[in-house]
Amino acid sequence: MIPLLLLLCLVLCNPLTAQEPPHTLQTDDPRLQQGIALIYQLRFAEADRYFETIITAEPDNPVGHFFLAMVTWWRVLVDLDDTSHDEAFYALLEKCVQVCDQRLAQHPGDFDALMCKGGAIGFRGRLRGDRHQFLQAAADGLKCLPILDQIRLLEPTNKDVLFAWGIYDYFVEAMPERYPIVKPIVWLMTRGDKERGLQELQTVAHQGYYARTEAAYFLAQIYRVFEEDDRQALDYFQELCARYPDNALFQRSTARAMISVGAWDQGAALYAEVARRSETGQAGYHRRGHLEARYFLGKDAFRRRQLDQALLSFAAADSLGQGLEEDHHYVALAALGRGMCLDLQGRRPEALQAYRQVKRRPDYRQLHDLADKYLESPYGASP
Repeated sequence: MIPLLLLLCLVLCNPLTAQEPPHTLQTDDPRLQQGIALIYQLRFAEADRYFETIITAEPDNPVGHFFLAMVTWWRVLVDLDDTSHDEAFYALLEKCVQVCDQRLAQHPGDFDALMCKGGAIGFRGRLRGDRHQFLQAAADGLKCLPILDQIRLLEPTNKDVLFAWGIYDYFVEAMPERYPIVKPIVWLMTRGDKERGLQELQTVAHQGYYARTEAAYFLAQIYRVFEEDDRQALDYFQELCARYPDNALFQRSTARAMISVGAWDQGAALYAEVARRSETGQAGYHRRGHLEARYFLGKDAFRRRQLDQALLSFAAADSLGQGLEEDHHYVALAALGRGMCLDLQGRRPEALQAYRQVKRRPDYRQLHDLADKYLESPYGASP
């Protein structure tokens, strides 16, 4: 009787018993959704353990390997200036591709293996693009094409398949316009269509199983950076922020988009929360994000002519920027804002020091020209 009770307990308590079907991307599996939610909530250690458990139970199933790589992808994404997770991410993707290839060698039309292999190569290309390795990123795009064709033939109604096609259709047309360096390799690809790509991503954002969040984030970034439509971008950022309120990247992106459309009160309130969470060390909230928040809080205080508060925020941004490996443009912006505050307070010698600090930083959107202007004549002085 005791062994029987023990066996019953194990069956009830172990979420990955032999009685359960294997994890697959062909259906909306709530078990996978539970782990994916941990990723977007930036609970990285828990997400690692969750997908490692799946891999232990199903070592030959590429699905667990793919989502384990996605945990580290989000470690990268929350702070793209930090390259310390890149190699680990590439290694996890390579492992995923190996598992996919092993399965495809036995079952050439395996949907999960094709999806995970295409996804792994696609996300590798995405990071390479973020690292300005545009030719390598385009080459990964080429490698994905035959895989995407196979997947579409296998599951023509699967909405998640449209995620990769939406990215492809949009960026094959958009990237050469923005980065001419990729033109020599893009001409080898099937012609894209930006409008079709947007429609495909919108379909995934509303109807996809596993790529909904990624599609919505891609759309937000496309509208913000490529389409220069901050209001459309804000709609997606707000949706993502509401869905995952502990996601630092969604929170900062929403705050920045709010300010871009003139919603200063809402944006500043959100940045104040970013600053608070950064100070407490909450997962995903880091020094560069804190620096960004302090700069915009200073700018908001300056806008309201609360100059002492603005100076405190700009000084905090300057302090956070000290010791960063790269010159962050928010440090130069904060120095310019500090100089302007000091000029309005009649503290000209200190203002001159702030403008000279701007000049010692790399130029960003003609900041040096503004610094030169205010070095010559105080900010706010009558012409």
